[in-house]
Amino acid sequence: MTTHRRPLLLSAAAAALVCPACLFIPAQSTPITSPEVRERIAAEAKRATETPRKDVFGELPSRPGETVAARSAPKTSAPVAYAPSSPGFAPAAPSLPGDLQPVSLYPVLPSVTPPPAFTPGRESPLLEAVKAYAEGKPTRAIEILKSLDGPNQEFVLAVVPILQRGATADLAADPAAVAALVDQLEAIAARLGARAALKIENLAFCTKVAGFGRYDPRPEGQPYHPNDQAQLYLEVENLVSQPAAGPHGETHVTHAKVAVEIKDAHGVLVKQADPEDWRRRVEVAKFEKKLPSRGPVRDFHVLYPFAVPTAPGVYTVSVEVRDPSGRKARSAPKEFRVTGP
Repeated sequence: MTTHRRPLLLSAAAAALVCPACLFIPAQSTPITSPEVRERIAAEAKRATETPRKDVFGELPSRPGETVAARSAPKTSAPVAYAPSSPGFAPAAPSLPGDLQPVSLYPVLPSVTPPPAFTPGRESPLLEAVKAYAEGKPTRAIEILKSLDGPNQEFVLAVVPILQRGATADLAADPAAVAALVDQLEAIAARLGARAALKIENLAFCTKVAGFGRYDPRPEGQPYHPNDQAQLYLEVENLVSQPAAGPHGETHVTHAKVAVEIKDAHGVLVKQADPEDWRRRVEVAKFEKKLPSRGPVRDFHVLYPFAVPTAPGVYTVSVEVRDPSGRKARSAPKEFRVTGP
């Protein structure tokens, strides 16, 4: 037996000498850890046995046969259903502890107001009335205009027939039709004039006055001398004649109340003769003008003659006009100068 093993051992030894790196046979097993490592591993194993592992599913029993309760999952906010049909809807943010910030899973849509349902709009009462009158339905036009205030109804009812006639008349070759339109327009203007504001026009110093619109203005800037006689001319618009019976067959009267002020360069009122009594001196000259006529008068003017101040200087004159109803108009100051004798 020994005889047969010896050749085999010799062969193995020869192979080891030829390739020493290809064969390694340890004589005995050696420890792979140091004492410090073995102590740390033993400590970790002991701690693992003393403190059972915990996870989200439950707790492990510390000894055989022990029963432990399952660990419930942490509570979170219930998910909010997202309603795409609700414009501007954003899900409520869940309540999270600490510094954690919620992140919305859905975009916040912009607020959009749905368009109103389409409803055909109604025409204005004026358009409906004009259309009804053009179709030959004046009664219908009157019913439509009842939604307006009384003065507005009166005005529109007076104007609509004129518009209808003006749209169909031959204004280029029918003078009679044009004259009828003028009369109707003047009648409307007369009715509105009672409500219009008074206006003072063409305030001027004159050398000669023959009537409404017929006057010779004094050269602008030409000075007066002390005690010269000045003539102040002005026209009043929208002053309405009132019905009144006169001794000579007059049927109307146009009535105006006038107040005149003269001031020096320092704004101090200058006394002047009272138009009602020339022997008196007043700071504001007041008088009335009444114009009887056999019909309504649209053109009305006032002429106020006065003696200029005796002291040289720069002066201004202003006029206020009232009608019996209380309407009034005041002119801008008109400047004039007085030089030495």
